[in-house]
Amino acid sequence: MSSLNTMQLIGETFIALTESTPPEKITISDIVSASGKNRKTFYYHFADKNALVAWIFRRDLGTILSSRFKESLLVYEPERSKDGASSYPFYLFAKRGVRSLDHAAFFEAFADCIESRRRFYAKVLRDATPDGLREYLYRLYLPALQNDVHFILSNRYLKEENVAFLAEFYTGAFLSYFFRRTLEPPSRPLRADIGPFVNIVHTSLENVIKEQQLSRIL
Repeated sequence: MSSLNTMQLIGETFIALTESTPPEKITISDIVSASGKNRKTFYYHFADKNALVAWIFRRDLGTILSSRFKESLLVYEPERSKDGASSYPFYLFAKRGVRSLDHAAFFEAFADCIESRRRFYAKVLRDATPDGLREYLYRLYLPALQNDVHFILSNRYLKEENVAFLAEFYTGAFLSYFFRRTLEPPSRPLRADIGPFVNIVHTSLENVIKEQQLSRIL
């Protein structure tokens, strides 16, 4: 069995186990026993259970992104990780103009990724510890949003601490929305109410930066 197939098997085994057992109570022994593998094989591919959860998300989202967008639009992590998560794209860079980004399609893909396994993601997103999926996603997307702020600025000046604030604020806003909606009873699809505001993060970023730059000039 190839390395990727082994990872897929371990991932799907863990997802299946969460149907009857809370994720935090599932042990590595449970996973390897149910998958027919051994602990050595598990640790060859994943540092721990949190790394497995992160890999499942990256695989799910990366598969959606790769199926919908040209390779030239996809964003990968600059450094490869041991568990293979960084081999999947996690973001989009779609220019709409000289200083404008249209990432509506990314947010739709992100929502669809969560929706595809909503019961599973609702369970793992309850973990608010520093090593859980919530914090992993925050650490993943914060640098991406910082890059977006720099692109929108182009050669215009803004203090780096202000860039950091904008990236932190909008990363937190978009992730918090999806986390909260995922943890609610699934009565409506995650993006059912977003409507024409699906690109609100970057539209808002562009507007607040324009306002700041105008006030600076005046």
